[in-house]
Amino acid sequence: MQNSLAALEEPDVPKGLPIGPLPIDCDPDDTTPIRWVRMPNGAGCWAVSDYRLARQVLADPRFSRAAALAPDVARVASIDPSPDSIISLDGTAHARLRRIVAGAFTERRVTALRPVIEDRVRELLDELAAGDQPADLVAGLAAPLPLSVLCHMLGIPVTDQESFREWVPVLFDLDGAGPENRARAFRITHYMAKLIGQKRREPGDDLISALIQAADTEGRLTNRELVTLSLSLLMAGYDSTADQITLAFLGLLHDPARADALRADPGLVPAEVEELLQTNSSAPLSFSRAVTEPVRVADVTIRPGEPVLVFLLGANRGLRRSEGTPAGAHLAFGHGVHRCLGAPLARLQLATVIRLTLDRFPRLELAEDVDGLHWKPAAATRGLTRLHVRC
Repeated sequence: MQNSLAALEEPDVPKGLPIGPLPIDCDPDDTTPIRWVRMPNGAGCWAVSDYRLARQVLADPRFSRAAALAPDVARVASIDPSPDSIISLDGTAHARLRRIVAGAFTERRVTALRPVIEDRVRELLDELAAGDQPADLVAGLAAPLPLSVLCHMLGIPVTDQESFREWVPVLFDLDGAGPENRARAFRITHYMAKLIGQKRREPGDDLISALIQAADTEGRLTNRELVTLSLSLLMAGYDSTADQITLAFLGLLHDPARADALRADPGLVPAEVEELLQTNSSAPLSFSRAVTEPVRVADVTIRPGEPVLVFLLGANRGLRRSEGTPAGAHLAFGHGVHRCLGAPLARLQLATVIRLTLDRFPRLELAEDVDGLHWKPAAATRGLTRLHVRC
C-alpha cells in the first residue's frame, strides 16, 4: 500500500501516451508564453500558453468574449456558441444569466445527483460486462453517462431520451449545412421550447423548472432565452465530460500501477481526478476572445480585432513546473467570470465512474495499441471515437 501511495505523490504525464490531434499548432510542453498561430481554417490568432498569463487573460475584462464575435474579428473555431449564449456574453448581460444559472447549480442539487449517477454507472457497467469483448468504453460508458445525467437534470422525460440522444450531436457539428442537420437542429430547438412551456405550466424538481423559477425571480427570461440557455448548458456539459471520462481511462489503463493504487485506496480518487484534469484535459483551448483596447501580454501588444486563445492544455502542463500552486489550480474548467459552473458535476461524474469501474473490473485493460487509437478530429474537445477494453 505504501508503494501505491508513493506512486501517486509525484504524478506525471504517462510516458508514451499520445495527445491526439489538436486544433492548434502548439506543443503542450513548449514553454513559449505567447505566439501567433494559424488555425485549421486558416485564421490567425494569438495563443497564450503560459499558466500565469493564461489566468490573467481569462480574468481580464478587456479580453472580451462578445468582442470576439464582432464582424471584423476572424472566426478561429468551427464551433462557436451563438452571440446570445451565456458563453458569448460579457458584463451585466452575462452576470444576469450567470446569476440565474448559479441559482440552479446549488451544492444541494449536485449532491442530490450522486445516487442517480451511481445507479446509471452500475447499469452501464452491467451492460459492458454482459456484452461482447472487447467492449467499447466510449459507446458503452463515457458517452451515455453524461447525456443520461444531463437529461435527468434538465427534466427530459425518460420516454423522450432516445430521440433526444439522436438530436444532440447536431449541437457539436454546427458547420454541417445539410438538410438532415438543419432538420435535427429544428427538432431539438422545437422540443426544448415545447418542454419549457410544459415546465412553466407544471414545474418539477429539475433544472429547467429551477431556471424558470429563478428567471421569474431575478428578471424574466423569454422562452427563446431559456431555450438558448438550456442548450448552452447541454453543450457545455456533454461532449467535454464524455471525452474527459475517455481520456481518464486511457491514462489510467496506460499506467496500470495508478489504477491499482486507486483500487487499493478509493480515497485517492478525487486527487487523481484533479491530476487527470490537469495533465490530460479534454478541453485544449478556451473560447476565443478579443481585446477592447491594446493590451501588452509578455513582449507582445495585442490589438483590437486580433483573436486571442488560451492554450489550456499547454498552460496546465506548465503548471506542473510551477512552485507553490495549490491542488485543483488547473484551468481545465477555465478561470474568471466564464469559469464552468458545471465543474462540481463533472468532477462528481469522473470520480464516480472511475471508482465504480475500477472496483467492478479488477482486470480492466486496454485492448488496442495506443499508437493506433481512433481520435476525434481536432475540435472544441479532445477525445476518442472509440476505446476498446477487456473487462
